[in-house]
Amino acid sequence: MPGGASKLRDVRKLADARATIGLDIPVAELPGLPGELISGSGVLHAHVQFGREQGFMVAQVVLRGQLELICQRCMGPMPLPIETSSPVLLVESEADAEAAPVEWETYLAAEGRLSLAALAAEELLLALPVVPLHADGSACKAAAEPAPEALAAKPAPPPSAGGPVGAGTSGAGSAAAGEQATTRPFADLRALLDGGAKTKT
Repeated sequence: MPGGASKLRDVRKLADARATIGLDIPVAELPGLPGELISGSGVLHAHVQFGREQGFMVAQVVLRGQLELICQRCMGPMPLPIETSSPVLLVESEADAEAAPVEWETYLAAEGRLSLAALAAEELLLALPVVPLHADGSACKAAAEPAPEALAAKPAPPPSAGGPVGAGTSGAGSAAAGEQATTRPFADLRALLDGGAKTKT
């Protein structure tokens, strides 16, 4: 169906026609997904069957895909397969939602219009873990360790221009000691005093 996943569609017409729509939606185009949990890569396949039940407009939303989440323990990539199917009751107002059967999940299609991308994003959020974590702690360790090729490419620190630290320190210490040994500001004080005494005599 033309228009893409973000196009607003008349849900009444879709329900009356019992329309079926299938779309491949890039995860980056799904609105409202938390960027700190989802890397944004991957494609989600959405299959939506519209209809009516008990006087209400309904949609059966089927999602399939492979997402890449961000593990909140190690902050590394965490692949997650998605396969979910949910019946959703479509309402046009908050009042309609309050009148809906309590066992139904509702989705607000304001003024009888909805975006398939927004509907798919809402159902995807319900299918995601609240806090994504690798099930195996070793996966966190592997994600945190740098790749071997990265270690091999890391340049070694340049050698010190002054040579070994010990040798440089020793040389500087010897020079300082030599300066202290040869600098005697009061070395001629005795001669001056002796000379002054002889002059007075």
